[in-house]
Formats: sequence, C-alpha cells, structure tokens
Amino acid sequence: MKKIDDNKRVNQAFVNSYNIIMSGKTLENYLEDLEIKFINLDVIFAHDPTTPLSKFELLFLLHHFEMEEDYERCANLDKILRNGIKNISKRNK
Repeated sequence: MKKIDDNKRVNQAFVNSYNIIMSGKTLENYLEDLEIKFINLDVIFAHDPTTPLSKFELLFLLHHFEMEEDYERCANLDKILRNGIKNISKRNK
C-alpha cells in the first residue's frame, strides 16, 4: 500500500468530501463507484458523509480550497452556499 504524508492525506479528505457532495451520491454509492467494498483508512472525508451537510462544513471546505488556490472548486461550493444547502442535503439522501 502506498504511504502518503499527512498534508496529502488531509487534502485527499477534502477532495473526497468535495467529490461526494458534488456527485449527490450516498456514501455507499460513492464507494461502489470507487469499487471499494469496505471503508478503510485510504478513504477519508473532511466531513461526515452519512449526515446532512451543514453550512459550517461547506464553509470549512471552501476555506480549504481557498488556501489551496483551487478557485474552480471554490466557485462550485460558493454556488451551493448561495443556492441553499437544502438542495444538496436532499440529493445526498
């Protein structure tokens, strides 16, 4: 198994959270698409994808991607914040 450093691991958690939020999939469906049959330490998230998404979590993700200067992801997260989180929470059920 490939070992990655802590900073890359944290960034991967944010990317995983972003990807599952933007996909609108449940955790189970998201992991199936990744062809992972169980949760292991290689699949981490910056938020709890089994609970409804909160504004705080979106702001947390937005801040991370601002620090990474990943403005495309920032724009997508900002759009969700402006349009309302309820639409995203319903998609993730």
